[in-house]
Amino acid sequence: MNDKTRVAAVRSDHKFSSLDQVLAQTGFFELLERTWKDSGKGKADFLIAIKPNIMMAYSKEDPSTITDPELVEHFIDRIVERGFDNVAVVESQNAYGNWFHNREVVTVARHFGYSERNYRLVDLTLEMVPHDYGGRLGTHGVGATWRDADFRISFAKNKTHFSCYFTLTLKNIYGCLPVQDKFKAYHQSREFDWPTIEMLKHFPCHFGLIDAVWSADGLLGLKADYSPRHTKTIIGGENILAVEWVGAKKMGLDPYCSRIFSLAATAFGMPEVEWLGDRSTYEDWVNVIPLIAELLDVGEEYYVYANWLGFMSSDMDPAFPPKVTHRIARLMRRVVTWALRLLSRFEALRIFQIRPVRPGAGQPEGVEITRRFGRLVRPLTRRGLMNVFDLAASVPAYQVEPLAEQPKAGERAESEERPPGAE
Repeated sequence: MNDKTRVAAVRSDHKFSSLDQVLAQTGFFELLERTWKDSGKGKADFLIAIKPNIMMAYSKEDPSTITDPELVEHFIDRIVERGFDNVAVVESQNAYGNWFHNREVVTVARHFGYSERNYRLVDLTLEMVPHDYGGRLGTHGVGATWRDADFRISFAKNKTHFSCYFTLTLKNIYGCLPVQDKFKAYHQSREFDWPTIEMLKHFPCHFGLIDAVWSADGLLGLKADYSPRHTKTIIGGENILAVEWVGAKKMGLDPYCSRIFSLAATAFGMPEVEWLGDRSTYEDWVNVIPLIAELLDVGEEYYVYANWLGFMSSDMDPAFPPKVTHRIARLMRRVVTWALRLLSRFEALRIFQIRPVRPGAGQPEGVEITRRFGRLVRPLTRRGLMNVFDLAASVPAYQVEPLAEQPKAGERAESEERPPGAE
């Protein structure tokens, strides 16, 4: 009996065909049917919630920062064809709402191509209800539709992230945390990673997908890529941690370089992965420099600094005008976004090519020096920002309670070319 979890990565010029192949190779519809039968509900009452990346949308000219609406709707069509017509596409509002008008989920989704033809759009921020998570998170919010769903799907976009190296199926669930001002509620007060793990503990996902048809790499991948990569790939599988693992590998990364991945692997256990399909890394892919991730991970905890920098570095479609009206502030933003566009063009030339690795692993030449410099600068930066802004909330490191027996120390140090636990 094969106990490995299957993850398929299909690369082709036809995105709909690639998605269909991933669903077939990973047994998606068989899983959906089993889960429905186990629920004892009729199909009309069986709620399917799909969480794509919608709220990082900023320009119709850049397809690399949000899950492709055409792919999401093709996916829903395939689900509805099998008699499941109670489908919700869900998202929560984010920090863009601090700086720009009209950033409600439904408004943004419709502007960027969601039609609602056989599903409904749900703003998790507007339907937030309290939930007792217990432990450190305590009583916090959850969107009622995400809470009540019988089958949850994370449909992520393939992007780098300047605070955690990559944002895929795990980080996508961070968008289910319903508070709009995520800088203040999570990055400053709590961090974003461990509340996401708590969300997954209480409201687990049943399937994960990554839209890597167009991808965003480099420093700005999270929010913009002025030279996006046409990576022509769809990745998917039942276990979102396994899907995340494959997605990071295709970026040329050790997945454990990401703190949220490490926390999830500790909390849920890292499965053995049967990787089907394309195993190549993305051509000419540019990852985030470790030092940058260290600095920004510190800086985001200082609300005034992070909120100001967030606005200044954010390009935006004219349909979402800035809330800031001062001419000097707007001029500064134009200068900063112009500079970031230039940086994105330089990144496309592969000037920056340092890969982060997990602590203690074998490291490419030059990375250890960068990591040591980052460890030196991090406390100095923390003290400096604390003196200037006096806004730091001292938050101890989060300890995840494992849900399954974990390998002993040293047993996880597998070859980077094989899934953890592979024979």
